[in-house]
Amino acid sequence: MMTMTLVLGLGINYAALFHQKIRDLLPFVAVGLVVWGFLSAAISEGGDAFVMGGAMIKQSALPLPMFILRTLARNAINLAHQVVIIVAVLLWFKIFPGPQVLWAFVGLALMFVNLSWIGLLLAMLATRFRDMPQIVAAILQLVFFLSPIFWTPTAAMKNSLFVAANPFYFSIQSVREPLLHGDMPWQTLTFLVPIAIVGWIVTVLVYNQTRRRVVHYL
Repeated sequence: MMTMTLVLGLGINYAALFHQKIRDLLPFVAVGLVVWGFLSAAISEGGDAFVMGGAMIKQSALPLPMFILRTLARNAINLAHQVVIIVAVLLWFKIFPGPQVLWAFVGLALMFVNLSWIGLLLAMLATRFRDMPQIVAAILQLVFFLSPIFWTPTAAMKNSLFVAANPFYFSIQSVREPLLHGDMPWQTLTFLVPIAIVGWIVTVLVYNQTRRRVVHYL
């Protein structure tokens, strides 16, 4: 209910503020806020996964990545509930992108791949540096306002760092563009795939050096 209220409030108010049609902005805001809610929650909770599951980690031999997968699964269930908002908005404005909407599942899959290494890396850092979750929360709050989540970038902003080099924006676009326009921009894939590859390489290297110390840090 809170997300729906936020979607309507931001969509209607910003449409009037920026002189845009509600039909154009409200679906953009709806998908953006729902996907952002999933992204931010998965990152925040992923960074806290080892600390929150400390008792279980000390008493069992479960692989550490299982705690990240559990966090992602929980947030995926929450996302499934929030998808109702997107469906309602698309039906209201009669937006039917056709079979190309399946590209959104590709975007979601790529998002899960990136969220997995981000969560695992942050969780390892947070066991050693306990103020890491607060730092991450502050950064996410800043990213929320600087990223085109509930406002559309103008042509003049296309080359700005907040758009052209913003992984959060591209992650959201990987789902939003297929749902709204039935298209997956090639720039999105060429930006997110290398991040996933490099991110996992770095995370695996850190994990191999740190995994035996996690229990002691906890």
